Amino acid sequence: MADEADVAVHVETHRDRMTTDLIFTLQLLDCFPDLCLTADVSHYLVGREFAWPVDEVNHAMIHRILDNTWGIHGRIASREQVQISLGFPQHQGWVELFMGWWEYAIRSWRKRAKPDAVLTFLCELGPPPYAITGPDGAELSDRWEEALKMKDMVRALWQRVIDEDVRDPKGAA
Repeated sequence: MADEADVAVHVETHRDRMTTDLIFTLQLLDCFPDLCLTADVSHYLVGREFAWPVDEVNHAMIHRILDNTWGIHGRIASREQVQISLGFPQHQGWVELFMGWWEYAIRSWRKRAKPDAVLTFLCELGPPPYAITGPDGAELSDRWEEALKMKDMVRALWQRVIDEDVRDPKGAA
């Protein structure tokens, strides 16, 4: 129907939706290999409680999702929490994991996208109950500042990918 109406439709991967389950979403992709996703892979990390370090089987499943991604909702999770604070020292492994997944998504998208296409990245850091709060209900970090930091991190990642593709065109789209 979307094709007939010339309307772009992206299905978001999210909890409490049809795409809440990673295995089911991969089965959807088996049936609909051209399904366009907006990936928020934080929900899969939490929902399946990936062990640390994340093993190659789980990386491969996330990569299959990212290979159908046309938009990204930026949120960094741990296996216990869907939205962790970016600056806390204990979270840096998770930050690196997501930056790696987003790099994979950007590279995959660049191989599939037309030259004038746009990849949307939305820093999706919400207030409580997503944000980690203390006993007083106040957030433990400044989510606005973290969204700005995430924006800068992803822009730098994007630029690095572009620069590498310019230096090595064989790796580019």
